[in-house]
Amino acid sequence: MKSGFVSRQHPERAALITESGVTLTYAELHQAVDRLAAVLPERQLLFIVGGNDLPTVLCYLASLARGTVPLLLSNGLDQTQLNRLIGTYHPAYVFAATGGEQAHAHGTLVHEEGAYGLYRRAEAPRVELHPDLALLMTTSGSTGSPKLVRLSAANLRANAASIVEYLGITKDERAITSLPFNYSYGLSVINSHLLAGASLVVSDRSLMDAAFWRQLNEHQATSFAGVPYSYDILLKLRLARINMPSVRTLTQAGGRMDPAKLRQVGEICREKGIRFFSMYGQTEATARIAYLSPEEIGQKAGSIGRAIPGGRLWLESDDGRTITEPGEVGELVYAGGNVSMGYAQQAADLALGDLNGGTLRTGDLARVDEDGCFFIEGRRHRFLKILGLRISLDAVEQVAADKGFSCAAKGTDEQLVIHVVDSPELVADDFRSAMAKSLGLHPSVVAVSRLPELPRLPTGKVDYQCLTQLS
Repeated sequence: MKSGFVSRQHPERAALITESGVTLTYAELHQAVDRLAAVLPERQLLFIVGGNDLPTVLCYLASLARGTVPLLLSNGLDQTQLNRLIGTYHPAYVFAATGGEQAHAHGTLVHEEGAYGLYRRAEAPRVELHPDLALLMTTSGSTGSPKLVRLSAANLRANAASIVEYLGITKDERAITSLPFNYSYGLSVINSHLLAGASLVVSDRSLMDAAFWRQLNEHQATSFAGVPYSYDILLKLRLARINMPSVRTLTQAGGRMDPAKLRQVGEICREKGIRFFSMYGQTEATARIAYLSPEEIGQKAGSIGRAIPGGRLWLESDDGRTITEPGEVGELVYAGGNVSMGYAQQAADLALGDLNGGTLRTGDLARVDEDGCFFIEGRRHRFLKILGLRISLDAVEQVAADKGFSCAAKGTDEQLVIHVVDSPELVADDFRSAMAKSLGLHPSVVAVSRLPELPRLPTGKVDYQCLTQLS
């Protein structure tokens, strides 16, 4: 990582462009990273509580260059959740905004970087870190969970190089940061573009914000990334009419996108001359695992496609047999250099070595077709057993979507709870009866909860933890 994660091929080309218009060339970026790295602690744990802005990106890159091990967290993280993480992992330093009410509680201010400060926590016990540990990220659920993914420098580089290869990222590309930096998909955009010597327009704006589109067009961004919820927004904004002449590539990951919407977006992009990639990944594999090429979106919408370069995908049955027959469902297993070292749930786990050995059991159930494209059928553990019937919560949500309703399914083995987005067409009793009939259940074990909208994480994914509290 220290020897060239950020390209040194094009020192005079733009690396980072901020919202205020400040541009750092690659030569200036390396100088800024070296300057900040000099004040960071080597081989100590650092919490970076930031956003999509220059100081945060610099601190992340400087940590990797210095050998400091950062945990990436959103500056929108609830203080109680942050305190829980600090109490679990005992970081020696915290990098956070200086203006917040809680800033003084982080420790002693030892360096200022823009609107952020580096705080030393003198009372923190020394935490042992494995020599290969380079980065910590929260799992894809709520960022308040103490469960972290342990990543090595080799993981980060392998995944960035693979993404550069299959997306064809060159020095002439310019991505805008449309997803949070502390989300593995958002971070992979940063890593892959800096490895390729391309440019990044650093934006902390929502797609709903007119300033995002002004930034995109003013700085002539060539690509941006989105989760399924992002594309719901884009379709509501009438994607076909959005003025973005410089954009050449759109990517989608972060959860299953409705096949009809995939085809719709794919067709709009084709008419605009934009490449549209649908992708699949997990934080446990640094970011990306598989991708579906733009040419196949029309025929294979809903497929995650094939393994990324350098990776391998296969299916296994419950008894460990490798599945080769098209159509048969089994657990999706992935192997590649981007597979993380494993999880951490307490500070002592940060001393652990690689427990995965380059292989990841994804927890997703999938099938493969005759062309070698994989299709996710649901989560291995997203099942209930009600009245003796095995009910896939993912399938419940798809059945509702087929009926024209957006919902999130939760529940117990006694009752299925369907949280459905309210609409004029929704008659709760009729919807409950129709869902029960489609699922082969008695209406008495199905409950319907109407919500104005589904609670979502900053990544756009449904916040199931929040729904559990509502149930």
